[in-house]
Amino acid sequence: MAVGGASDAQAQRLLDGGVPFQLLVDPDGTLRTALGLDNKLSKGELMGWRSIRNLLVGMFRQRQGKVSRPHTEDRPAIVILDSERRVVWARVGRAVGDYPSVTEILSALPE
Repeated sequence: MAVGGASDAQAQRLLDGGVPFQLLVDPDGTLRTALGLDNKLSKGELMGWRSIRNLLVGMFRQRQGKVSRPHTEDRPAIVILDSERRVVWARVGRAVGDYPSVTEILSALPE
């Protein structure tokens, strides 16, 4: 199972892209806060070329109804927990939309 702060449409796009498990949406960031991942991107990171490029892509998608998360300054993060809720893998981004590929995430899953 995965939990994200994105919209239902983004979760559906991930499922359509091959994510083989259930996705839940946490728009208030309750899990993010519980994991200590609620720090924000710096102004330099927000103004960097990767963030600007990803923001432009997001703006295009929003016009198409595919992006609704207004918390652009949130630091992107992916965390994998084991069955005892211990972090076994984490990737914290350094720009808006700086996420690993689905392939990278799936390869990090424990056996």
